[in-house]
Amino acid sequence: MHRKLLLEAFKKVENDEGLTKKTHVTVFLSDYILEDSGEPYGEKILRIHYNNAISNTNEKVELKSFAANSLSRYLGYSSFSTYNKKAPKNISKGDANFFLKHKIKITAILAIVVGFLLVTFFSIENQKWMVWEKDHYKKVLFDVEKYNMRELKIYNENRIVNFKKIIPDCNTVYFNNNGNENIWYGKNNDKKLEFFTSLGLHPETSKTLKPITPYMIVNHICESYKK
Repeated sequence: MHRKLLLEAFKKVENDEGLTKKTHVTVFLSDYILEDSGEPYGEKILRIHYNNAISNTNEKVELKSFAANSLSRYLGYSSFSTYNKKAPKNISKGDANFFLKHKIKITAILAIVVGFLLVTFFSIENQKWMVWEKDHYKKVLFDVEKYNMRELKIYNENRIVNFKKIIPDCNTVYFNNNGNENIWYGKNNDKKLEFFTSLGLHPETSKTLKPITPYMIVNHICESYKK
């Protein structure tokens, strides 16, 4: 099922973001997984899994659980177990015969899966969550009536503390003493530039933010800026 999940995630990035190169898609998904789960999952391993998924071999595609959960949320599901339950599947006649022959085993497996889903449900209820509100992330309860699944993100203390939207000016400190960026930028859904205090994905568009540059500062923020 990880094979189908990865292929669907690739397709969604291509359709929604207009990215056609495999390397660009894997960078986007790698950034999304890091932002969503707080754990890194490199674009190289995603590229290897994708190549295995589209090949004609029987090479197994198996993602880390946090990566599978993140990709499932990217597709609009609460977790991989929910995706695995709700995603449409094509069943051939051969598959149907197989199910009939192994009815008892399959029933037992389904019972285990249902138990797992119940545990997962209560885990989701007890999991810490956060949503974006105007210029910062805030901690919230899991509430699909109040928030949609794309708004809800697993609680990340670093995002809560360090990721803010700001309005920079000529007095803003854009680089630290080592020359590294303190500010990142990206366009919102209205194509307007917005600036943030940490690297990550734009809260509205989920596109990877870019590091600030002297050119961007002079042309969009402070004409008199000198590094």
